[in-house]
Amino acid sequence: MRTRYRQLLADRYVDAWNRKDLVELLELIHPQASYYDAFWGESCSGEELRKYFRAVIPEDSRWYRRDQAVIATPNGLILRYVAFDAADTDGEHPLFQGAEIFTVSDGLIMTISDLYCDPDAAELIEAAEHVESRHALSNIGPLGLSGRISVRIKRRLAVLATESDLYLDPSVTVTILADEIGCSVMHLFHVLEEELGTTFNRYINECRARRAAKLIAGGDIVSIDYAGIATATGFDSVEQLNSAMQATFGVNCHAYARKAASELATQPPGPAGSRGDSVRR
Repeated sequence: MRTRYRQLLADRYVDAWNRKDLVELLELIHPQASYYDAFWGESCSGEELRKYFRAVIPEDSRWYRRDQAVIATPNGLILRYVAFDAADTDGEHPLFQGAEIFTVSDGLIMTISDLYCDPDAAELIEAAEHVESRHALSNIGPLGLSGRISVRIKRRLAVLATESDLYLDPSVTVTILADEIGCSVMHLFHVLEEELGTTFNRYINECRARRAAKLIAGGDIVSIDYAGIATATGFDSVEQLNSAMQATFGVNCHAYARKAASELATQPPGPAGSRGDSVRR
């Protein structure tokens, strides 16, 4: 009976992930559950884990198929899976194999360890004993994030904000940004929210607003194409652009354009060939 229940739990977990059903997935997980990512060597738990799932699951471009029978362990189960691209609906071209080790208590998942590999059953059972001790250390530091890594992520974010067009792509996601920086989604998510006091969406919109501001300031106030600027900077509409301008600069596009024109009018004449000289002509 216990093995059958654990198999159903594994099936529900995989099914919820494939359907991007965050509500059901979180119902399967204890509020203080912890997660260990063996690839990045990171752990998180409780609300940090729930934030991580909310950020990652909607963007996951893969689906997963349970591979072989569930392996029962003294404290839970081991689920082996095969990952496929979302476009590969028939599951003909596997991307990689992996295994997740769960511990279960009172019918809920208490720990999840993602191994991104497919060792044999004996090795997985041995690994289950090891990762349980790893979860016990998950609260020592936030996501295992060192100061050096944190500084590197913040520097990369600052560089990308001024020297990259990545954020202009309307399809950019937190996963794509993490790949560009060279860090995990968990680390990026933590730095944005806990250290910079922002979110992924706010960071992207601020970068876009600053690029839009340059285009607005460089145009003729009577003929600025706000819709074109919105599209060029990754926004779906002028309304979205106005909202981001308001959040970043405290004014909407029209007010920013008037302010820029007023500042330009009060500047002393520039040398021949400058923007101010060309406007006067």
